[in-house]
Parts: sequence; C-alpha cells; structure tokens
Amino acid sequence: MGSPAYICGCECRQWRTGYALAMACLLLGLSGCAEPIIGERVPNRPPETLLWVDTIATPQPSRAHLFWRGDDPDGFVIGFLLSTDGRRWFYTRRTDTVVTLSVGARDTAYVFAVAAVDNSAPQPPTPGSPVEFLDLNGNGVHDDGEPFRGLEGAHDPTPARLVYPARNSPPRLFWGSDTTEAAARAVWLPETTFTVATFRFTADDPDGAGTLAYIEWALNDTTEWRRLRAGTEFFTVRESDGLLPNAENRLFLRAVDIGGLTSPVLQYPPPGRRWYVRKPRGPILVLHDYAVADGADTFYTAVLARIAGGRFRDRFDWLDIRTGRTAQTPARNIPPFLSPMFVETLLLFDAVLWYADQQFSFDVAQAVLPEYLRRGGKLLLVTTLPAIVPTPSLYADIAPVDSLSPQELFSSPAALPNGSALLPDSSLPEGPYPVLRKVRGVAVGIHELFPNATAAVLYRLPPSRFYSGTPAVAVRSGDRRTIFLHFPLHLFSDGAEQLLERVLLEEFRVQ
Repeated sequence: MGSPAYICGCECRQWRTGYALAMACLLLGLSGCAEPIIGERVPNRPPETLLWVDTIATPQPSRAHLFWRGDDPDGFVIGFLLSTDGRRWFYTRRTDTVVTLSVGARDTAYVFAVAAVDNSAPQPPTPGSPVEFLDLNGNGVHDDGEPFRGLEGAHDPTPARLVYPARNSPPRLFWGSDTTEAAARAVWLPETTFTVATFRFTADDPDGAGTLAYIEWALNDTTEWRRLRAGTEFFTVRESDGLLPNAENRLFLRAVDIGGLTSPVLQYPPPGRRWYVRKPRGPILVLHDYAVADGADTFYTAVLARIAGGRFRDRFDWLDIRTGRTAQTPARNIPPFLSPMFVETLLLFDAVLWYADQQFSFDVAQAVLPEYLRRGGKLLLVTTLPAIVPTPSLYADIAPVDSLSPQELFSSPAALPNGSALLPDSSLPEGPYPVLRKVRGVAVGIHELFPNATAAVLYRLPPSRFYSGTPAVAVRSGDRRTIFLHFPLHLFSDGAEQLLERVLLEEFRVQ
C-alpha cells in the first residue's frame, strides 16, 4: 500500500522541478532578446486649471460660489492650491467653495486664484495647510512662473485667476415711508411747534439692508453728530437735545453704511418751509377746538388771566387744533404723529384745558388722551357733541364715564333758556361746586353722562319737560385728574370763574 504513494510523490517532485527550470529559461530568453529604449525621457507636463464663479447672493455682504477643476496631460490631478489674495496659498482637495465679499468705503476687487497639483508631487501637502512660494521678484504676491516649495514641476505654473469687483454704493435717506414727494409732505411738522418734535424717515442701502451701520443727526449745525441705531424710523428731539426755544431750528440727518460711506445730508425743514420752536409760557395749555363765533375764545382768555389773583396771566399757551381741518386733512397745527409728538407736547404742561363745539376732534382725543392721562396728565375737557353719537361707549377711553346717551337730550334751545341754572351735586365730600347760570347763547348737543364706578358727578341739568329726571352733565375721575364738562361753559359765565379756579388750583394743584 505504501508503494503507490511514494511513486506519486516522486513524480510530483520531478514535475515541479521541470516547471521551474522552464520558467527560468523563458525569463532568461526574454531578457536576452529585449530591444534597448530609444530616444529621450519625456519630462512631467504640468496640469492646467480652470476656474469659474456662480454668484448666489448679491446684496452686500455678497457670497460667491467658486468652482474649479484641473486637467493633466500625462497623469492625474491630486489637489489644488487656492488663494483669495495672491499672498497666502492653501492646499485643498476640494473643487468648490463659497466666499463672502464685503465692501469698504472704496470699491474693492477680489482676486481668486487656483493652481492644480498633479500626481508627480513627491509629498502632497496636508489639506488646509499653507504652501509657500518662491517670490522671485519680491513683490509679496505670487506671479506666473514662481514655483511653490516642495511642488516644483507638479503644479500649474500659471494659476487660473478670477477678478470679482465689489462696489460699495452709498446709502439713501428720505422723509416719510418712500421717496415720493407725497410721503415727504405727509410727515412735515406744523411750522410752529413747542419744544418737542418727532421725525419720520426711511434709510436704505442699495447693497442690502444689512450694510447700514447707523443714522446720524445734528441740530442747527453739524459740529456734533449723534447716533441712532440702524433701522430707526422715528425719533423725537427735545429742548434738552439742543432745540433752540423761541427760534427757528434745523435738523440734519444722514445714514452711514458699514464701509463708512454716508448718504447725502437730509435737512428739515425743506426749502420753502420754516420750523419755529416755541417755549411754553407757563403750566397751562389751552386747546382751541371751536369754530362757533360766540365769544368762547374771549371768555377763556379773560377768565384765565383773572383767576387766582392773576397768577396765570401770561402763563398759559394757546394751540389751535381746528383751523384747516377737513374730512380729508387734519388741522394745520396737528402734528403728523399724534403719538409720541402730540402726547409729548401735552406733557410739557401741568394741565390741559380742551374746549370744543359739537364737531369735537374725537379721533385726536381718542389717539392721545389715554396715553396722556396714563402718564399723569391733567385734563379739563369742555365740549358738546353731535346730536347722535354712534358708539357712545368709546368715550370711556377719554373721560370718567362708562358711556353716554346715544342721542342728545334735546334739540330745542328752549330746553335750556337763559337764566337756567345747572345743579351742583351736593354729594361731594368737599362741598358742591358753584351754581352755574346760563346767561346767553344756545346750548344744544348735550347728552346724559353715565359715570364710571369711581367717578363723581359735579353737575346735573335742572328738571324739564324736554327730558326726564336730572341727567348728569359733568363728572370728575376718581383720581381727580380728569374733569369732563359736557356743556358750553362760556355760556354760563355766572359762576364759571369760580369753577375754573377750583379745578386748576384745588383739583389739579397747578402752581
């Protein structure tokens, strides 16, 4: 049984030996028969680079998406040298990047350069690492033909370059909400204001909203510019900011972008207009909201000069808020911004006396009085109202009432003839107000007042066949800072001086 195995093993060893000898002879034969290399060795040919850009966001600061690729005629590209200034170069294997382009005060040209590196490089740099070049002409910038250290012959000697201009445009500034003349006129101030003024303007930048740095303003001269944050559209100036009282004033405004460029200076008032700033004469402001020629102006002027021993003579100011008012336009002296400018104007005074006829400027009152009263203002409101008040509950916003009757109590002057006396309410802890007796004129447009929970009734109508009971027509707020007289006080001159003196001195404590 052992013989066959032995024979097989012998045959195998003989076969392997013969195969090895045959292969050795073949290799020797081939070596001996090979032709020698003819000609010169061809050196490595450098790669070529292609660079292009796709802008994906043009508002400043803009972003540009760069792409590149390389071609090598005798090998393959393994990476790229990338620079955004020609001075500093970095190795990368990527074929694109997104760069941010920001502008300065001057126009800027960004230069991007890419050089392909082929597989002949003995030791490729680490991606992201800087690569130095041999600055043959000493100008600090890589020029065509200057070799990169460690990559000699393996890089594109003429990198692909792309110049991307970034131009900075100056910001723009204009009065109002847009560039139209109508928008500018809509924000013009009255030609005379007290020592507070609110301005409305818009600033933008053709390079993008994010490039506005701030707004600058100055009063009366440009020796000192003050800043507002970018995005400001309204701002208010006061005497403490440099307004010159009892004089004409001028405002200068400009926008500044992140590159330091400024807009043309915007000035107020514009050509052809004036802006006179009046300093309050004293603690009382009288709002004239009256168009009936029945002596109301003369009455208030005379009474305010006489009461309290003449303490307020020449110490109150008038503001006409009726002249020029139409269904489409506000009164000439109403500022375009009721809040904050008109509210801030009222707050310059210790107390406001607002007298009006049946065309009472309720829209203005509703816009300013809630804030004015909330901030501590003191108001004596004297007015009649239209025959029909569609939404009487709205008067709760401006007076110490829950509501009032939607219709006037009477339309006939005979309902309140001369000699009629309004009834002072006797429930006041400090005693009733003086009797008011009507001496002249026509009194209509009177509604019944429904005081709120904390209000006190000051006056009621006397009994009459034209209405029922003794309706309340004058109320005082619980904090004693608002008094609403719903009748034409100047027609009740008997007792009117005592009433005004009590309101201003005792209720409002005006000094």
